[in-house]
Amino acid sequence: MEQKITNRKKQRLSTRWVVNIILLAIIMVGGWYVCCHYLPYLKSTSVSVNSEYRFGDGNSKHLAAARKAGIRPVEKNEDLKTNTLTKIESGDHYKVDRLKYSHAYLTPKAANLLDEIGTRFQAELKNQGLEKRRIIVTSVLRTGDDVKRLKKVNQNATANSAHQYATTFDITYVRFDRQSLMGDDVSFKQLANILGGVLKQLRNEGRCYVKYEHQQHCFHITSRK
Repeated sequence: MEQKITNRKKQRLSTRWVVNIILLAIIMVGGWYVCCHYLPYLKSTSVSVNSEYRFGDGNSKHLAAARKAGIRPVEKNEDLKTNTLTKIESGDHYKVDRLKYSHAYLTPKAANLLDEIGTRFQAELKNQGLEKRRIIVTSVLRTGDDVKRLKKVNQNATANSAHQYATTFDITYVRFDRQSLMGDDVSFKQLANILGGVLKQLRNEGRCYVKYEHQQHCFHITSRK
């Protein structure tokens, strides 16, 4: 009888150890997730980029390229047809933010441009031995309905926007999605300037137009292909 009681106590102790280890693992994973995904949001309100990356391609350039390579603007959300477009989703090279005033679709060539930006950005981080991050896409294709809703909360929003042609997207320069805690720490300003450098390369290659949006904390990018 005493032997059975002793065995039961051992089993209970063993079970407790297993439960404690599981709980510790959950806490560690949760802490890692918070550090990777939420801490950046608390530190990014005053980031700016170097003057050489404050690209000033005006709305007329973006519109001309968008009209040439994009779709016909759609007024109503229910009339939006996406069969000729590429759905963009969070993956290895970029993260799509929660979109309130746009739809996650681009022309195939604009989607390729976005992927190229993310690929070059991460390659540059790796070359410098920095921790892995993803760029964050904050706005994509807008319908007329989206523009009307956006104008209610953003007076700077324009009804004549290149976003309506599925060739244009915004990438924030004040937030970057951390993928790993490995590698050297990097400031948000460094990340913003690395992104600026990537965009400068592609802009010089004739791949895109870029406008630095100070108030919206983003790069406004239109594919030229």
